[in-house]
Amino acid sequence: MSGVAGGYLFLLGLAFGLALLALTAYACVSPRWLRWLLMAAGLFVAGRYAAMACFALAETPERVWALRRLWFGSAVGLTLPSVFAVDALIRHPAMTPKKLLLRFSPFLAAYAALILFGHATPVADRIVGWAVSLTPGWRMFTSAVQTLFVIGFVGLCLLLVWKIPVPAIRAALLLLAAAHSCLAMDGLLVAAGGWYVRPFLYSEMLTLLALWYAFQTADRLQRSG
Repeated sequence: MSGVAGGYLFLLGLAFGLALLALTAYACVSPRWLRWLLMAAGLFVAGRYAAMACFALAETPERVWALRRLWFGSAVGLTLPSVFAVDALIRHPAMTPKKLLLRFSPFLAAYAALILFGHATPVADRIVGWAVSLTPGWRMFTSAVQTLFVIGFVGLCLLLVWKIPVPAIRAALLLLAAAHSCLAMDGLLVAAGGWYVRPFLYSEMLTLLALWYAFQTADRLQRSG
């Protein structure tokens, strides 16, 4: 195994650890159903990195093809917690978790369609092993949905930063906005045919750190009154 391949597997292990770190922050969320929903989303993201490692080590993609759905775990595993992270920071009295989940449901349905019904094919990875590639139609669908989400989410975060004077909340919101902006830039890079080792992996790790920080900040502020 080359040094680049070994470094890639190390990064996957690091990303897996950050996904578990984010899970520890979800443990302080209430109500209970939301806590379990976020933890399930977090496990889905961790499963993505485990699946990527399996594809990297597989001699043939058929041996691990059953794990292909996990490849897209970050679609819902990063967006859903991000929405509730903003809610945890703001705690607007007119917004409840159920209302917020209802507003997010169109994106949730789109991401679920991608994970459950998205057509994908195995391709030889540029580093080691194999990768999962969506067909052109599903790539366009995913790009459109993610573009809408990023524009709305980053715009909301920046608007709240401008309105809210609390430094800790502003820092958490800025970090979330920066993380999703990095994810968007990775998407643009891939769409333009660019590449580096590994597109999305670094921005996803930044997003996991942003989620951990946001939920920890929200919990600390709530405890301090």
